[in-house]
Amino acid sequence: MKKLLATMLCAVMVVASFAGCGKAADNNTQAPANTEAGTSVEASADVSGDALTPAQQAIADRKAKAAETGKYEKVVVSFFDWTGAPAGIERVNSKLSAYTEETLGVDVELLIIDVAAYTEDLKLMLSSGEQVDLFSTCGPGYMTCVNNGYTADLEENGLLATYGAKLNDVVRADYFDACRVGGVLYGVPPIKDYAIQTAAVCIGTEYLEGAGVDLAKFSKDDLGYYKCTWDDVDEMFAAMHAAFPDKTVYSTQDNMLTQGSCVDNIGGDYYGTLLDPANSLEVSNVYESDMFKEWCDRFYRWNQAGYISGDALTDTNGASARIKSGAFMAMMACGKPAYENQISGECGRPMTVFDVGEPFMSSSAVSSFPWCLNQNSEDPIAAMQVLEALYTDPVVANLACWGEEGVEYVVNDDTTINWAPGVDSNNSEYYPNVLWLMPNQYAAHVWEGDPVDVGEQTAKFNDNCPVKSKALGFTWDNSDYAAEFTALQNAYKEFSGKVIYGFVDPETGLKELNDALYAAGLKEYMAAKQEALNAWAGK
Repeated sequence: MKKLLATMLCAVMVVASFAGCGKAADNNTQAPANTEAGTSVEASADVSGDALTPAQQAIADRKAKAAETGKYEKVVVSFFDWTGAPAGIERVNSKLSAYTEETLGVDVELLIIDVAAYTEDLKLMLSSGEQVDLFSTCGPGYMTCVNNGYTADLEENGLLATYGAKLNDVVRADYFDACRVGGVLYGVPPIKDYAIQTAAVCIGTEYLEGAGVDLAKFSKDDLGYYKCTWDDVDEMFAAMHAAFPDKTVYSTQDNMLTQGSCVDNIGGDYYGTLLDPANSLEVSNVYESDMFKEWCDRFYRWNQAGYISGDALTDTNGASARIKSGAFMAMMACGKPAYENQISGECGRPMTVFDVGEPFMSSSAVSSFPWCLNQNSEDPIAAMQVLEALYTDPVVANLACWGEEGVEYVVNDDTTINWAPGVDSNNSEYYPNVLWLMPNQYAAHVWEGDPVDVGEQTAKFNDNCPVKSKALGFTWDNSDYAAEFTALQNAYKEFSGKVIYGFVDPETGLKELNDALYAAGLKEYMAAKQEALNAWAGK
């Protein structure tokens, strides 16, 4: 990458030396239009005669090469959805590439993988040299990707400043800083809800109605969701189980800590956490906490009552995908502004959201799953310019988030969107429905029913979160403890499922889990994490 960047910068300097004394063009100046194959491209100046910026020059050079070869180079962008590659992915990629050929001088391929396979498939592609230029770290984990050498330094040789400068307009400096590891910026955070409304229990509205649940007894929180207690949830689940005995009440996923609590997974994992993150920087083992035992007790009761599938340990489908299938009725997630529309879309039916938790922003809220550039990308400059477009160009953002206008969706007079005629969440050929991991969902259209200013509301929700971790922005390079981390992951994978899904008595299951974690090196790992956290806090 250093050689490529140096070559590009040298080329720009040579061109500039012959271009006279014209002032630099503004970064928002549109790139020169595409030319037909076989014609020449004037790459040294824009239409006004001013010298091209390095970013414009890179685009012009790629267009010139495509004119000579008849083929544009390609940038591959990978992320997951709930059901695998959409039926209309080739069509959407074709529309996207037609646009980016004009604006960036590249083709863009969205490589969308089923959530159940994404982590392992991405690791294999990145380690084997298969082309993946940009990727979401949601799944394999940010630190795992950094430690495995998959991620490029985004600021090396001025890469971000020169070819991704517009990212600074949409990502705050402190949010960039939160993604630094050892002072190096390896990722750009998605623009999303960094604060969460913990423990949002989402239930199919039809099942509540069928079970005779009276919603009038619940008040609403500031986001418009029904405020209730776990006892209320138990009562609703019992009524739903009785009314729909052929369906499974609760669609499980391992999120009782990540989305159901205010426990802070400092350093990006739960092997040493902050149990009282708003007030204390003491690292503790959450799996020995009273809070975690309460969760396991609750799931054990639910399992014994028949609310949890007997296949929960082996079913790798997403929680919302199971509800969409019609076999499950409820799940837990994290709330945010305008979340009810989103979860209803994911589940393929109207959903009602209940607020059982409280707002929280963890230390890794910003850096949980940044977008990264592959260290082995053949053209990091092109990849950076595509990344910038994903965050800042509405055309690119809409195609990635929603698909093709007029096919998947139509635009209303107020700029919101809804399904195109005859299309819904069940038959749409492009509906990834993972807005929360997309680079910048707010650069795209808002779905009908959501406020047009949902992006501004989300920013306020982040800024006004009452429970923020004292360790916000802390990152930890655990590469010196990679062996312990792997051992801890293996121990957790082996012993956690049966206790967190309620298949064994919590007393027995928690002892097995904690014994395995300590045998894997939890004490030493926690001590190292505490030392790093103390050093960070001291600065």
